[in-house]
Amino acid sequence: MKTCSKCKKHLPSSAFSPANGGRYLRPECKKCARVLSKQRKLLKEKYGYPNKDHICPICLRDETQLQGTGGNASIWVVDHDHSTNKFRGHICHQCNRGLGLFQDDISRIERSINYLKGV
Repeated sequence: MKTCSKCKKHLPSSAFSPANGGRYLRPECKKCARVLSKQRKLLKEKYGYPNKDHICPICLRDETQLQGTGGNASIWVVDHDHSTNKFRGHICHQCNRGLGLFQDDISRIERSINYLKGV
């Protein structure tokens, strides 16, 4: 049994897809993954790919500096607010993962900044 990170339902392991070559199960259930996939596809169709001179608004790196940081995926991701599905912009994979690990929680990010400052 595992709890889906999106719908919060406690489901059997079979309700989750394997990830990372089968080494572990994805955090969201298959049903939520389908919904997320559709949302991402619609956002990509609507907002496309940024211009060649685009820089990540968080880490300030450009496409050349980001080569190889996204694994097999595109350098840029279509970032959006997960509660409203509103497009925020194109950011790099590393910054997207960072925001995801903080669950887009501004309070966590602010506490992290204070921690790094030694406050």
